[in-house]
Amino acid sequence: MNKRVRCLLFILLAAGQLFIARYRAALGIQVDLLYLILFFVSIRSSFLPSVVSAAFIGLGTDYLSGGVIGVFSFSRTLAAYFLNTIARFLDLKKNIFVFLLIFFSLFLANLVAFVFHVLIFGLKITASLLLFQPLFTAVVGTVILGSEKMKTLMDVS
Repeated sequence: MNKRVRCLLFILLAAGQLFIARYRAALGIQVDLLYLILFFVSIRSSFLPSVVSAAFIGLGTDYLSGGVIGVFSFSRTLAAYFLNTIARFLDLKKNIFVFLLIFFSLFLANLVAFVFHVLIFGLKITASLLLFQPLFTAVVGTVILGSEKMKTLMDVS
């Protein structure tokens, strides 16, 4: 991917996530844009850079969520391992594979984090973290990566 486009995309996604975190209650948006950064890094990088970036992105998610520090870091690291392993075997030129990969990997990462939140805080099971956020994030990620121009810039061919 062109380094300028990659940096611009990552900055826009991070700024968008900060905006969503600040106005989450008013907007009602359930999108994890930091996870899309993790997705883009994991499908293009080798194992170690994707896992290290996942740990830092997870710490950022922990900070923005206001929960226990380390829960999302751990779950995002597992997701980066999953993404890095599975992305080699899928044809990411097809949008359905991009959608399914984002949806299932974020679902599994949120499931791990949710189990820890249930154990620590005694939260009740809700569909927002386990279903709506992975679904909306997968739709946004597919829209961003769906055009042929972005696929060539991301070099998923």
